Amino acid sequence: MRSAEQQAPSPDLVRPAQPQEERAAVWFLYSAVFWLAVPGIAGLIMAVFLFAPYVQDWIPMWARPYIQFGRLRPVHVNLALIGWLSMVYAGSMLFIVARLTRAPVYAEKLARANVVLWNVVVAGAVVSLLLGFNQGREYAELVWPLDTLLIVCFAILAINIWGTVFRRTEKRLYISVWSFMAASLIFPFIYAIGNVVWDTSGALTGMNDAILNYFYVHNLFNVWFTTGAMGLVFYLLPRLTGNPIWNYRLAVWGFASVWTGQHHLLYGPGPEWLELLSVSFSILAAVPNTTFAYNFFRTMQGKWHKLATDVPLRFLAMGCLFYTATCFQGVSQSFRNFSAQIHFTNWVIGHSHLAFVASYSFFAFALVYHILPRVLGRPLFDRKLMEWHFWLITPGLIAFMVTLWAAGLIQGENWNTGGIPFVETVKAMKPYMFVRLIAGAAMGAGIAVFLYNALLSLRTKPAPVPVSERAL
Repeated sequence: MRSAEQQAPSPDLVRPAQPQEERAAVWFLYSAVFWLAVPGIAGLIMAVFLFAPYVQDWIPMWARPYIQFGRLRPVHVNLALIGWLSMVYAGSMLFIVARLTRAPVYAEKLARANVVLWNVVVAGAVVSLLLGFNQGREYAELVWPLDTLLIVCFAILAINIWGTVFRRTEKRLYISVWSFMAASLIFPFIYAIGNVVWDTSGALTGMNDAILNYFYVHNLFNVWFTTGAMGLVFYLLPRLTGNPIWNYRLAVWGFASVWTGQHHLLYGPGPEWLELLSVSFSILAAVPNTTFAYNFFRTMQGKWHKLATDVPLRFLAMGCLFYTATCFQGVSQSFRNFSAQIHFTNWVIGHSHLAFVASYSFFAFALVYHILPRVLGRPLFDRKLMEWHFWLITPGLIAFMVTLWAAGLIQGENWNTGGIPFVETVKAMKPYMFVRLIAGAAMGAGIAVFLYNALLSLRTKPAPVPVSERAL
């Protein structure tokens, strides 16, 4: 194993370690890497519970109220979304916007304060959710004070992105900057509306609350993670392949979004017109998603061979393939007949991991591997560990998702027949839960390797020779 001191860094990587104007970006990235361990551990514990529920009897009585599925699940979800993915996004956006606008971050000290506040919110989420303080709304479990602070975090990020753009010296705004501006400006309002922040209870009643809840859930996906991801991908893809984006106009189609979430609640008591509108928008989303996939494949032309040696590009390319699958799977789930087959089953869990792990987290891994060497001024600790990370998490994740999709189809078929006792379907899930556990362990091992490599990179000494120009 070769450490960073033994490697000869390439000229475009060597920079002074953590220059003042980029400290917030690197703090965001390392905070995200740290918090990634929490949803990973929580997910593995839940996988053990699902396969062998009797394991819970081994937990000391004093710890049982906290280490149970109902409290671990919101920790798993919220830490993955606001602790891991959102913090990678925030740090990457600050790093990229400064380069594409040729201007320093608008308020670096404010950005650093935002990192601290964001970490306070994430730590508060862990403690409050484990203690049982929960609003009982999927993906929107955080209590009102944490909701309010998180909106402040997103607002500060928007101020820094827009402020940097207004101070730019580069006249032309690249598509990535437009994506970051849109995502950072719109999402705080989405979060406030979806989490009912005008009411300290954080919820309405009945179907009205469900409508707002899934308006938030779907636009967490579309407005924040997807719109932001388009900007991140269209920055990284040309950088890693050496090819320009094949068609810039097609890239602009990535702004298309779905502004309702009622297709998650088909056959519910919501208005018929809202369901039809939501399904229609979901189907129409196939247009921008197809243009994204086409743009990706054409931009990759002549560069596929680089996947053999370039791990960040490999993560990015796999993320794009998984994202395309996510979108078309999402469209299929909008049809009522198919939704009736898979709703409430393990299929949905597989789909959510396809989106947030296989797509967005693979983008995040590529971003960390690309950005950290440039802000630290040296390569990451060990390239072989990057390979281990990829080859542990990718097969494990594919096995995890395929197993859950198969289990979900069986569950749906059994339930729809009406003649099979529910408990028999539960028993039939045991082999699938075993495969899920093994696949999850492989994913967890990959994440552990990633964490080790990133943390060791922080501890190694910087390379001695800085470059005079900023590496893009």
